[in-house]
Amino acid sequence: MINLGPNAQAAAPSAPVTSVKIFGVGGAGLSLLERLVDARLGRAELVAASTDAQALMNSPAARKVQLGREGTKGLGAGGDPLLGESAAKESAAEIRAECAGAQVILVCAGLGGGTGSGAAPVIAHEAHRKGALVIGVVTMPLAGEGGKRRDQAEHALARLARSCTAILCFENDRLNELGPEGATISDAFNAASRTLAMAVAAVVRMVSLPAVLRLGVDELVNVFHGSGARCEFGCGFATGPDRVRTAVEEALRSPLLESGKLLGEVENVLVHITGDNSVKLTEVHSALRQISGHLEDSAQVMLGVAVDPEDEDLFGVVIMACATSGGARDVAIDTEEEEGTEEEQLSAGQPGEEASAKPAKSKGKTKASRKTDTGEQKQEELPLDQAMRGRFKDLDPTMVDGQDLDVPTFIRMRIRLK
Repeated sequence: MINLGPNAQAAAPSAPVTSVKIFGVGGAGLSLLERLVDARLGRAELVAASTDAQALMNSPAARKVQLGREGTKGLGAGGDPLLGESAAKESAAEIRAECAGAQVILVCAGLGGGTGSGAAPVIAHEAHRKGALVIGVVTMPLAGEGGKRRDQAEHALARLARSCTAILCFENDRLNELGPEGATISDAFNAASRTLAMAVAAVVRMVSLPAVLRLGVDELVNVFHGSGARCEFGCGFATGPDRVRTAVEEALRSPLLESGKLLGEVENVLVHITGDNSVKLTEVHSALRQISGHLEDSAQVMLGVAVDPEDEDLFGVVIMACATSGGARDVAIDTEEEEGTEEEQLSAGQPGEEASAKPAKSKGKTKASRKTDTGEQKQEELPLDQAMRGRFKDLDPTMVDGQDLDVPTFIRMRIRLK
């Protein structure tokens, strides 16, 4: 049995619930914006953000932000996330100006490269600071692209999760599920772009269409709060006498939902149904019955229904699901905020990099510096003027030329490990 969320409420059709902005960041983000230009996105504004001046010039988006004019000189980030991050910080004022006035902001990017991995978390952070609800729509690199690119993508995903209420994450390794066997790589990537464009358009319609059964920003926050931010997504649209069954089946076949398999593992599901004025209550019930067959009895469903007279017999179903328990795909992050200024938090980069040429002043250690995931001391904090023997403490030392050979060489020689 489906349990509806406590905040679901009937509402007369009214003005759009919120204003929406969509940031396309880097090459993949700009490609996605091209797909969205012809979509009916209501009041949503498209914003192209890139370090590549030529790519920006060719973008059909109405609003554009050139990231890092001085730092990159109009060129790309060359696959370096640090350069992409630096470029976004340089253009932070322009980013904040573009975020102004939007209640919901979608940050779309391909992770693993330079501009998307480096700039998207900064843009999400600035959008969050402006008080917007931030949703990430990102792609992860193919397995064959190498470990370094994957590590860069995972690190960027973890940083995005700090500012995003939810992240729709598309694994490029699932591309072969989007087309027939033997499809060309161009066809596969085009299919992936269409899927992402449908996801973005569906989210925009969800929060901006006049509602019959309201499902707004507060429900989105309620569903995804405390879930690690990463969610799965499926949408389907159909016309004709069998439109309900066809639309639900199309949504369940989505690679992002693993053909509906993930629905049996989640506790919170958001279902949004759209259609023209001919949508019947029996059709809504029929769609819910189909979806409930894939859910646990204890699953809670947030239901929204919106009517768009321009749909012309089109019945649409959007399913967003988020597991409360982490899985293999989840990225573990420390959600506890660090002390210090927001600028200091943004200066945190890739693992192993130097934070800045000029270390920020601090009155004491931050919470993050006082603990690690393993509870062990960092190497630079280990004392070099003493050595503990551990379980060999009752044995006589091995002395040669006045030196205790039981003490590790790097300690005896006072060599600091890099």
